[in-house]
Amino acid sequence: MRLGPDVRLGVVVVIAIMGCGGGDKPSSTPKNASGTTAGHDDDSIADVASREGLPTLGGGGQGVGIAGSLRLELVDKDNPIRLDGTVKEWTLVPAHTVVKGTADTIAFKCGLAYDAQNVYFAGDVTGVKLRHLRRFTEDEDHASLVIAAPASPAVEVAFFPGKPGESTGVVRIHGQNVPGAKIIEADSDKGYTFEAEVPWSAIVPPNVRVALRGVARFHDGTRAIVATGAGDAASPHDMPALPTESEEALVESFLVPKGLLATTPKFELLADVRGDAMKERIAVYDRYLTVVGPNYRDGKEFFFRDLGSDLEKLEARDLTGRGKQDLVLYRQFGGQDTRQWVEVWSFLTDEPTTVFSHEISVAAASSRVTNAVRLASKEIEVSIDAAVGFDAATYSQARASDTEPVLLPWGAVKSQTFRFDGAKFSKTKEVAQVATGGAATTTTTVATVATVTRPPEPTTITFRPIDPAQLLARYHADRGVPDSVHPRVDLQAHVDGDARPERVMLIGRDIVVLGPGFKGGSAYAYLTLSQFADAGDIEEMTTRDLTGDGAAEIIVRGVRHVSAQGAGTIDMHVMFVYQLKSGVITRVFGIETARAQGNKRIQGTVQIVPGQHGLDVDVHAGRAQGWTDKTYPFTQDQPGGALEPLLLPWGGIDHVRYAYNGTVFSRSP
Repeated sequence: MRLGPDVRLGVVVVIAIMGCGGGDKPSSTPKNASGTTAGHDDDSIADVASREGLPTLGGGGQGVGIAGSLRLELVDKDNPIRLDGTVKEWTLVPAHTVVKGTADTIAFKCGLAYDAQNVYFAGDVTGVKLRHLRRFTEDEDHASLVIAAPASPAVEVAFFPGKPGESTGVVRIHGQNVPGAKIIEADSDKGYTFEAEVPWSAIVPPNVRVALRGVARFHDGTRAIVATGAGDAASPHDMPALPTESEEALVESFLVPKGLLATTPKFELLADVRGDAMKERIAVYDRYLTVVGPNYRDGKEFFFRDLGSDLEKLEARDLTGRGKQDLVLYRQFGGQDTRQWVEVWSFLTDEPTTVFSHEISVAAASSRVTNAVRLASKEIEVSIDAAVGFDAATYSQARASDTEPVLLPWGAVKSQTFRFDGAKFSKTKEVAQVATGGAATTTTTVATVATVTRPPEPTTITFRPIDPAQLLARYHADRGVPDSVHPRVDLQAHVDGDARPERVMLIGRDIVVLGPGFKGGSAYAYLTLSQFADAGDIEEMTTRDLTGDGAAEIIVRGVRHVSAQGAGTIDMHVMFVYQLKSGVITRVFGIETARAQGNKRIQGTVQIVPGQHGLDVDVHAGRAQGWTDKTYPFTQDQPGGALEPLLLPWGGIDHVRYAYNGTVFSRSP
């Protein structure tokens, strides 16, 4: 792995009932160190896969997350690829699949990389010498790259090497030269090597760079073809997945450890939910919702959340009017009654926020009461529908208290309207009806709802508090942590829920939170600090109210040991700030505070100081020991990333201040 100045750290988070989190695979660069619910326009990958014959990520793990498989490696933005025809700095994958003839006399190894503009292709051919090609046609020696994107035909790019001093190589699609593409070749003892680049725009749609399939092939004239996998432009359904950096991180850091690599996603969409116009890939494996994208979290990290329930339906629509698509989830909860909720998740930040939630169905045996839902831009309406098997006399089901409860046909409210206020969908109107089912109705705003006679309220759903010792024992059992493992840090602080303090513990690499006023005293939450390789790398955990809301945040300090290509092992000292809201643990700030290698060190100055609202994080350029501006192997990164950078004494940035903006700590003007 190369440690670039833009290294991003991911966090794996799991909540007992619902969790959220993300993960990353550090960047490795192979070159140079380097109406109702209808009307949405997202592409269902499952539908496209069925229509186009393209298998999805997971469902057998074809060519994904397996050592030696072809993949796209993200180029370090500070170390762009410079084509010279040599491949000594590439990680190459051998082509073992013989498509035609025999491969007794030839061998082909290749690698792929990418940045925002181009795909880079490198190859090492043995058994074939460079020749002066005249026609650049299929019956002459050449390499090719076949890539298929969902909802688009597969594209085969042919790479014909030139011969130094005689001809220049060309890159072609359908027999035509590709504008902006080029290939550079070099002789070797046993054959030749090459490097090439081709614009993304020639291969895939402008807003899709995930869920790709692909193979690389070498054509030895008319005699033989060897490839990195099965399939070709005529049979894209046979090609293995061609994962990008964030998709590879999802495979290696999530699907494989969870045993989900062979699991076909229950739902899978391409939708533009965050950042630029590039579409993200949203997939649900078992009960985990995951998000990856070419530029989502800098294209290196993924996000996942444990839904804590079955998912019956998933859609992507622009409901908040942001010009981005929001996720509409129809979740189902079992138990004595079967209940269905509709939720809207909006990516106001890199992690989705639940901006709307409403119970829309309660069923018991063959009886059911349901609500109709109308989704429109910035407006959601929920209204009563006919009940089956239930009436006012027989319905005695508990009333939901942690979401808007289902509307009853015999109740006092006929419909509710919610409008997006920039942060959530707030109730703006109710249409009342006579509780006995009379025809007269009254429309009122929420602020001036008319007084109506309501029937007795059903029993509210409540969770019986569980003894804290039993909750902690449940955590140990759920996580497989021996009872003999005790918390390294055990704090009492109010972090969420009512005003009573919670117990905030560090057990191994897990932050564990529980308490009588947290989740009704009936559940715990935990977060795995997966960015640390070992529990001993976590040096400190404290709590402090940084945002000024009366609830403390959790501050974690530790060290990451990262292998940097050409520079050995680097110790990155980091500080993270976590916040709890409604039982969900979210990272709201992260910064590198120091970097060391042996007796060489750069120590930054990071202080928590009074701010306009709560406390700010004040950062100054630090001091260096053992390194100078000429010997330090890394460059100054710019503030504003997932992990705020260490300020170098010679980096040109002397001071940065970060203030809480209501969601995260961001750079203050």
